[in-house]
Amino acid sequence: MTTPLSADVAVCAGADGRPLLVSLLARAQASFVADFEERLRASEIEGLSLAHSSNVLRHLADGPRRARDIVERCGVTKQAVSQQIAHLERNGYVSVCRDDEDQRARIVALTTKGECAQVVVHRLFAEVEQEWAGRIGQDASDALRQALTDLLGESTAS
Repeated sequence: MTTPLSADVAVCAGADGRPLLVSLLARAQASFVADFEERLRASEIEGLSLAHSSNVLRHLADGPRRARDIVERCGVTKQAVSQQIAHLERNGYVSVCRDDEDQRARIVALTTKGECAQVVVHRLFAEVEQEWAGRIGQDASDALRQALTDLLGESTAS
């Protein structure tokens, strides 16, 4: 699947006439997300979006967590995360129960269906990345990843 860069994100040119880096990054992210979402809709997974995966499911990879911890980790509102957890519970991706140590707290855990969804999501992300690497070349893809990692001051796992 080849998704063109999103026309929804305008290209802003700098004084030198070249597109601004921030504009290119935003367009690339929008294109990546659109490609991923299209693949997700075509997959065996139903009722799941990138937001559900990135805001809730990814934080459960290491085991159950308090809902409050998920809110703190994902940087969106408590209301948004609560709505996503409720949606994921209704669709069978997570189970929610009271915390034995604090009855006000809720513990969110992946179900078997949620674990399967995580596998599919990881596969789809890898597919998009592989396609993009095929379009620009593996060396360019590796260099882009390293440049962005360096820019953001993050370490890479070898």
